[in-house]
Amino acid sequence: MTLGRVAWPALAVLALALGGAAGLRAPRVPDAPYPETRRDSVVETLFGERIADPYRWLENDVRGDPEVADWVRRENAYTEGYLATLPAREWFASHIRELTDYERFGLPRKAGRRYFYLHNRGLQNQSVLEVRDGLDGTARLLLDPNTWQADGTAALDPELWEPSPDGRLLAYGVQQSGSDWRVIHVLDVKRAKVLADELRWVNQSSIAWTDRHGFLYSRFPAPRPGEEFHALNLNHALWYHRVGTAQAADSLVYATPAHPEWNHTARVTSDHRFAVITTSLGTDARHEIHVIDLAAGRRRNWEVRPLVQGFTHDWTLVDSIGSVLWFVTNWQAPRCRLMTIDLAEPLPQWHEVVREGPEVLQQASIIGDELILTYLHHAATRAFVVDLHGGPLRALSLNEIGTAAGFHGKP
Repeated sequence: MTLGRVAWPALAVLALALGGAAGLRAPRVPDAPYPETRRDSVVETLFGERIADPYRWLENDVRGDPEVADWVRRENAYTEGYLATLPAREWFASHIRELTDYERFGLPRKAGRRYFYLHNRGLQNQSVLEVRDGLDGTARLLLDPNTWQADGTAALDPELWEPSPDGRLLAYGVQQSGSDWRVIHVLDVKRAKVLADELRWVNQSSIAWTDRHGFLYSRFPAPRPGEEFHALNLNHALWYHRVGTAQAADSLVYATPAHPEWNHTARVTSDHRFAVITTSLGTDARHEIHVIDLAAGRRRNWEVRPLVQGFTHDWTLVDSIGSVLWFVTNWQAPRCRLMTIDLAEPLPQWHEVVREGPEVLQQASIIGDELILTYLHHAATRAFVVDLHGGPLRALSLNEIGTAAGFHGKP
């Protein structure tokens, strides 16, 4: 973290507050001179106005520009020198360590007979990925990102990992030095061996296995050399990767070259019949939806069928049963409702299963022949169970007031 001159008065006030909380006096700002920052002579004329930009050189990549790297080093050294003098710092650090030092587990994902999950013993910088063969199986370590790089700058993306349907393979995304880019690798689960597959320029992606042989993922075109970390990212596209082949052999599944600013991600239904593509424009929860029938997908050159067009509402896939797709949407329902559409019908129509209620419907899951609905009530989670027709409603006790996530399963 770096702090400029204007931050010091606020920092001093914060230090006084923290010092008072611990019964200690806050130190004064150090007398050492603030690191100098070179001013350049860059001037541009925009719309007839001359605009000076003396610090543009700081936009250069810190990885390749020694002057920028030196500036960051001096700024950090000055900031850390001050923070180290705060008398309450270690008091807060020890209490935070106490509060976070407990064992925790992520939600398991079942594939074949195996269960995959994240596990943290307490104070590990990153959770490790473990697997069990069956519910009563012994936990076995698959990935420990804490050992990937000595300085700890390589990370497992906790949202970007997915086992193959039979549990034999695991695809996962690696992040380097806080970059938005991900590199997807594939692991042989039985041998805990990383295979040769390496998918680059992945960003804003999911991993959606279509079968045990390959998966869908999203990436941008490779940037030009030297622009990897500051070029504008355009022409996001959905690709299919077959395990054991080079990335250059991947198949393009869906792209919108006429709209290079659109982004596309995919999910595959639990029966692996449909791939549902969600297209977004910016960060608004307004999407277009397209569908691929995977039973005929590659034979028909990935035939993509539009389902929802126009960025007007949010549509979140729940799952499918047979030819029926289920979605949570805020279309004509600001607090969201549950809708279905049967793709086997000659003219598919939307049907309401659970109408909009007084609270926001956050998620729906199909588990067996029931639905679990989660709502937000006064910033706390409320969960209910209904049948596949939307009733009767019964509450699922969560014992405490708080937030809950998960409720995943399969029809």
